[in-house]
Amino acid sequence: MEEPKAQASEKELKSSRAAAREESKTQASEKELKSSRAATREESRAQASGKEQPGSRVTAREERPSKPASKPAKRDARSSQASSKKSGGFRNWPLVRFARESYRELRYKVTWPTFVEARNMTIIVILLSSIIGLLLGLLDQGLLQAFKAITGK
Repeated sequence: MEEPKAQASEKELKSSRAAAREESKTQASEKELKSSRAATREESRAQASGKEQPGSRVTAREERPSKPASKPAKRDARSSQASSKKSGGFRNWPLVRFARESYRELRYKVTWPTFVEARNMTIIVILLSSIIGLLLGLLDQGLLQAFKAITGK
């Protein structure tokens, strides 16, 4: 009679632990939601007031002050004159644009490995290639011997 009670109490204990875990997860997610809402409100207030928050990220484009609209840009004045010419010139040629974008990506967006990292990766590639070459050579020799044994040559 005591064993079923002990099993029942273990089941109750497990279910109460599971319920406690679920409750703590719910509370944690509610806290995260509240904090994210508060952060969003603070960011929108800061944007409205024009003040920068310490944790906010500002891009270079957002930092630049806008040019006054009263003074026309030089390119606007030139665009009316150059309308008879090709617009954009050689800079808009697909090959030139591709080369320019490739250069910018390689220069500013690619994270290049250090000398030590490049050396270590090169050594790993050479070792793995050698090991795989040896394994394939042994497999080839084994298959050749098997073929000779089967054909009798």
